[in-house]
Amino acid sequence: MWSRGFGLQLVRQASTVRQVGVLFDVDGVLLRGGSVIPAARRALRKLVDQNQSFLFPVVFVTNAGSCLRHHKAQQLSHLLDVQIAPEQVVLSHSPLHMMETFHNKCVLVSGQGPVTQIAHTLGFQKVVTMEELSEQHPLLDMVDHSRRPTSTPSSSRILPQIQAIILFGEPIRWETNLQLIVDVLLTNGRPGCVYDTRLSAQMPVLACNMDLLWMAEAPSPRLGHGMFLLCLESIYRKLTGRRLEYEAVLGKPSLFTYQYAEQLLRQQNQNHKLSTIYAVGLGLRL
Repeated sequence: MWSRGFGLQLVRQASTVRQVGVLFDVDGVLLRGGSVIPAARRALRKLVDQNQSFLFPVVFVTNAGSCLRHHKAQQLSHLLDVQIAPEQVVLSHSPLHMMETFHNKCVLVSGQGPVTQIAHTLGFQKVVTMEELSEQHPLLDMVDHSRRPTSTPSSSRILPQIQAIILFGEPIRWETNLQLIVDVLLTNGRPGCVYDTRLSAQMPVLACNMDLLWMAEAPSPRLGHGMFLLCLESIYRKLTGRRLEYEAVLGKPSLFTYQYAEQLLRQQNQNHKLSTIYAVGLGLRL
């Protein structure tokens, strides 16, 4: 059974039999950008024993995706003043660990941070970054005149055909990423070839974090990865007349992400079933 709300006293009483688990939304509930929400530390201290161990299974869910899991656990531990293990953190891309069907495919990754290392940590073995793709095909990225090649450079690495696209989060250069992703989609993984807008099957696209807007320290919301996805969808529809289909959309509030978080709660409970899961701040559709 899933429950929304805090109910901390009830959770604490039931914790001795470990039939209760708690999911915390990090974004806007515990943290706003890099700032701790008032009373967040005080609330979490009610949930740990004298050894600073949680009294019951706890998982922290965030749509952050530009870092590794253990780095986010360290950051949360420092900011919230409780000891949080990597196994207690769900990033927007964490459920990709379960999508083993794609782990042996050549995937193009988009996002910020150590995207190659993130992909390898999740189980993907053949990873191509936007930078590698641009280096292999320097004539594709033409928006920034200062970056246009004056000659055709030769690359020592020949990239394999791309078989799937993984969108970890909003990239720094939207125009470059949009251009190259469209190139890959409309050439069936062979950018540099002529577009075929009548391809019978679309390449698999896995997207993490669908937030249109997100709150940081600024007074108004900032554009999120969901806005980048809207741009990509609009371009694809305009060029092909078809809707861009996603193999999976991960991160809050996707059901797959919550199911993955529930699995982590059970693992903390020696794989015993939890009778009640409290979701604090998560927009669940019950």
